[in-house]
Order: sequence, then structure tokens, then C-alpha cells
Amino acid sequence: MRKKLVSVLLCAGMIASMAAGCGSNESGSGKKEEAKSSDGKVVLNVINYHVGTDYAAEYYDYLFTEFQKTEEGKNVEFKFEEIPTTDAYNQKIKLLISSGDLPDIVLNGGNNIINLAVESGKVQDLTSYFEEDAEWKAQFDESSLEFNSVDGKIYGVPVSKEISYIYYNKELFEQAGLEAPDVAYETWDDFFKACDTLKEKGITPLGMDTADLGWLTNLWYSGLIGTGGETGNEFMNTMYPTDYNTPEVEKATTDLQNMLANYTTADAVGGKYDTMATHFFNSEVAMFPNGPWMIPDIRSEEKAPEGFYDKVGIMLLPEYGMEMVPTPGDMVGAKDQDKIDAAVAFLKFETSIENQLKGLEMAGLQPVSSQVEIPDSLKDSDPLMAEVLEIQPKAKWTYGQNQAYWYQNVIDTFSTELPELAYANITPEEFCTKLSEAAKKN
Repeated sequence: MRKKLVSVLLCAGMIASMAAGCGSNESGSGKKEEAKSSDGKVVLNVINYHVGTDYAAEYYDYLFTEFQKTEEGKNVEFKFEEIPTTDAYNQKIKLLISSGDLPDIVLNGGNNIINLAVESGKVQDLTSYFEEDAEWKAQFDESSLEFNSVDGKIYGVPVSKEISYIYYNKELFEQAGLEAPDVAYETWDDFFKACDTLKEKGITPLGMDTADLGWLTNLWYSGLIGTGGETGNEFMNTMYPTDYNTPEVEKATTDLQNMLANYTTADAVGGKYDTMATHFFNSEVAMFPNGPWMIPDIRSEEKAPEGFYDKVGIMLLPEYGMEMVPTPGDMVGAKDQDKIDAAVAFLKFETSIENQLKGLEMAGLQPVSSQVEIPDSLKDSDPLMAEVLEIQPKAKWTYGQNQAYWYQNVIDTFSTELPELAYANITPEEFCTKLSEAAKKN
């Protein structure tokens, strides 16, 4: 679900940047491997996409290293395969689900593949671990655990919650003579009027994409549907819908077609997320939908120009809409009992209250637990993140998004048909029919 800026060039030094003592960079995650190392440590195989310039590389480097300093982790050795993009990672995991052995710890790559993994019989039922540790289980709300369950059994450990909203460039708004709303545009009509004003001043209003499942366009689309009255909101809060030929979805599709045709960059159709993020960092688009995990990139002078952080503001989607969904959790693919126990111990460490706060500060990961207390110092150290936390309760509509709630083949169809929609080769109604046809194949 979440896309992050990944550098086109990743040098070998970045790829091998895991902390000393975390183990080898070579993986056999597709092969059967030894349960213990020559010195008797439990070996955990991990495919890690949080590497190089990934938004959470430093945070996961910290987690793997610090876990090995704990009582539960001192006899654990990690063996890594590093894949530097979420898309490549998700493809690899799906391939291993169908043919091969999953890594011992299956990190959440964004896509909701828990059902696929469970059907394959390659991930562990973790229910007993939650039942035996009531304090750990109490950290998670029921919706997050339910989202990571199949037939009442828990298979995924939620590591964060997902929200998304709009980042906007204050400087570009000022150039266009626009004053951004304090929280959100009251209506989508108001939003589109602002887009027209930006366009008249020679400023591209929106960041959008279609490649790699069309993350940004998905966020706009989910918002258009999710704020479309009670019926539209119910649709975007429903798991695995099958009928997309409804008035709310067809209207949202018409608006999306207009956005792709008139309000985004020339390379949006066929474009990938990282290119679109670069447009935003270079002040080439005024508004960009995404979540708080992008803030570390906005702060980084390696990824954004110096001073860019101060140019960025936050607003909810029009009509006070905000995506808010539980996230697919980390799973355990280990089969040996020692490995399973060690993998669960790592997941408990990863989701401790202390490390949820660390994840917020280092990587913009929204805590999954309500027990995490946000320090006042955050307003000084990261005012943009503090603004994110302040704006969330002001949402009037909260909803899911397609990469979390729709069938995988519908998500694929959404992405492949977006260029046809953008170029008006198909109508909004035909686009929705294709989504419905794909859904009904399940």
C-alpha cells in the first residue's frame, strides 16, 4: 500500500548497509536452510526491502541490530536477501507463495496477501502466541487483528496503521494566489476550482501515476469514492466488493478521468511513483497524496532540496476525507519450532510500545497501539509530523483504499486499465465494468 521514494541508482555499499552482526546478505529464502548456525544460533531468513534509500532502512537496521542485544535475540542470527523496492519484494513473496519456501519472517510489503499465504499453508497461525501474552495482544485494536485473521485465526502481526492525506506546496499556492484551507476543501468542486487556478498560472496541480498499481491515483480514487456520501463510504470500507457499476463509483471514475486528462504531469500515464515524488520534491506539482512515511524523505536533503520541508503543508482530502485502514501485518513463514519462537520474539520486539514510538520518529510509521504517548517535543523536532497527528481527528469521512480492500486481480485491472481511461479509450462505465468482471472471477 505504501510507496516510497527509491533512488534509481543503489550502490553496492548502500545495499550492504545492514549493521555488523546482523548476519549474511545472501539468502536462501526460496530454499530449505539450516535451523541453526555453526555456533548454535537460531538462523532467521529474511527478505528485506527496507534497504538503501528506503524510508525505513535506518529504522529496520536499528530493529535487527537491537533485537540481537536482547535476551530473546542474543542467540539469533539473521540471514538477509535484500530487494530494494516494495514492488520487486511483493512479486518475490507472491512467487514464493506459489512455488518455494517463504522467509522465516515475512515483512509487510503493503499488499494484502494474507489470504493467499494462508491458503498456501506456508505461514503460521499465531493465535496461541497472542492468547498466551495478554499484555501484547492488548496493544492491538480488534479491527487490526481481525484484518490480519483468516477464519478467526491470527496470521499477521500489525506493525502500524495507515492513513493518507494531501501534501501541498505552500510556495506554489502562494504563486497562484491561493490560500490553502486550514483542514480541507469543503467540496470536490472547490478542490477542482483550485486545480483550475493553479493550471491557469502554469502550475501542475496534482501528482498521479498508473504504473506499479498506480499508488497515487489509487489514493485519489479511494478518496473520491470514500467521500461520496454514505453509500460511497460504505463501499470503500467493504472488503472485496464485486459490483463497481454503482452511481458513486462511476461518478468517481469520471472525476478521476478528468484529473488524469487535465490536472497532472504529462508522464503520469505510464509513470512510476518515484518519478512523481521527484516532481513534487522539485516543486513541479502542487499537491501530492501520501502518508506520514513520506515525511522522512521530505526532511532529507539527499532526496529533497534544502528548505523544502518548510514549504510543505498538509490537508485532508476534500469533504474532510482521510484514508484510515489497518495494515497487513508481518507473518511467520518458519517451520522449525525454534525458528517460529525466535521469529515471534522479534515481532514482539518490533511492536513494543517503545519501538512503535521509535518507528514514528524514524520512519513516520503511525503507531498501531493507542498506548503510545506522543511526546510534546515532536512539535519542535518534526512539526509536520505533529500536524499529521493533529489533523487526523478532524476527518469526517474515513475509508479504505483499493490495495488494502480489493481482490488482487481487481487491483491489477485498475492499474492496467488506467491508461485506457486517461486517454478516453474506454468510458468510466466500461472501466467499472472491467473491475466488476475481474472481481467476479474470485
